[in-house]
Amino acid sequence: MNHPEGDDPTYDAARVELGRTARRLNHAIVARDVEIEQLLDATASMTRLAEEFERSDRRERSLTNFKNSKRVLFADGARMTSHICRPGSGPGSPHGLEMEVVRRGEVAEARFIIGDSYEGAPGRGHGGVVALAFDDTMGFVLNIIHTVAYTGEITVRYEAPAPLNRPLVIRARMDRRDGRKLHLVADLREDRPDAPLIATSHALFVAIESYDSTSDTL
Repeated sequence: MNHPEGDDPTYDAARVELGRTARRLNHAIVARDVEIEQLLDATASMTRLAEEFERSDRRERSLTNFKNSKRVLFADGARMTSHICRPGSGPGSPHGLEMEVVRRGEVAEARFIIGDSYEGAPGRGHGGVVALAFDDTMGFVLNIIHTVAYTGEITVRYEAPAPLNRPLVIRARMDRRDGRKLHLVADLREDRPDAPLIATSHALFVAIESYDSTSDTL
């Protein structure tokens, strides 16, 4: 791969800007009532771009780098980051949620919006996108506890509609650990004081490796 993530800040910044523009276009495609000529012109332009990109080499993420990312120490109050094109929180992902995650002690706190392209029922965020936001936020708890794990099961209880284009916040933490089984919990609310619950989530993550900072081994 000619441009591994992290090697060239200018290149990475360009990928982030492309992802931001793609998200803007995604929302406009869904939310705007344009003329058929505009639809046809946009389809032709996007087809040409897709064909250009598809002629390039495939990007491959490194499993070693993925595991080593759990070694990163995020201080309390620091913004937490992951790979650029991670769905949900990735700033370079065309499917991102404009998500920013901050460590608050043992809690991963994610602020984001659900844009127009993720509408389910009229005026409501799609339930699957809410589940994505929960899963993505819980993934940052793994950085706090320095553990490489995969989602084994996730459940969501919807208490109220998730609004579109409104600031939202998820707070996720580990509830308990049973050997390799990590039990995580999270809740979703609007990002304002005393906001009622929108949804809660429970998840089981299965650890494959743990990082012990004292021995510097996985």
